[in-house]
Amino acid sequence: MKKQTAVEFLAKSLKDFPHIKHSQSFKDLVNQAKAMEKEQIEDAWDDGIDSFSTRSAEQYYNETYGGKK
Repeated sequence: MKKQTAVEFLAKSLKDFPHIKHSQSFKDLVNQAKAMEKEQIEDAWDDGIDSFSTRSAEQYYNETYGGKK
């Protein structure tokens, strides 16, 4: 089971509000926030990685959070 990021949780929770659900601005902001969060997670992975791991930051993100959604 893949983990859910904070941005994914917030976006899913806010979709219950009808005036937000169909807003293109909301979708654009969610996509921008997801990209920023992914970069932060990958940066944290790179900063903390030990020399024994063979996984890249992107592999870690995709395996943990399911990649692009």
